[in-house]
Amino acid sequence: AMVNSIHPPRPDWYEEFYAFLLDTGMQSYEAEGKAETVLEIGIGTGPNLKYYAGDNDFHVFGIDPNRKMEKYARAAALNAGLPPENFKFTRAVAEALPVSDASIDAVVGTLVLCSVKDVNMTLKEVMRVLKPGGIYLFMEHVAQKMEQFSDLYRTFWILFSRNFLMGVTSPGKQESL
Repeated sequence: AMVNSIHPPRPDWYEEFYAFLLDTGMQSYEAEGKAETVLEIGIGTGPNLKYYAGDNDFHVFGIDPNRKMEKYARAAALNAGLPPENFKFTRAVAEALPVSDASIDAVVGTLVLCSVKDVNMTLKEVMRVLKPGGIYLFMEHVAQKMEQFSDLYRTFWILFSRNFLMGVTSPGKQESL
């Protein structure tokens, strides 16, 4: 009823063909996008760590300026099944990431840009640490006024969803969620 009014039915052969293509054609794309190193800025108590567990080759670097977050983030990593040697917490700020250039597959930020002092510097740091083809995944609830957007902001693909900004970007490559 409602589905048909928004997404009108197509011929059965088309629906089957499309489903088959997605099932078989996405495997190389999905394999290509496997991150091994993730840097989470503003990791806090580690609520996202449950999404990273399950792969012993997966390494998460969490940074947060609040040193009291470390014990909670470590507990969240253990509860999620992330091996202790695959999780590192560092007290740091997003404007000066203590990570080498082009060393991270993915940077994750969840509701963190509202608490950094310099958003532009944070975004420059994110782009600095990402490997070529790496991605920055973010969800935010604040945005700069349009006249304050820098050229760096314009490189980001942004999806507006209710009161949140969500997106993913990669140096020289844009992806959708």
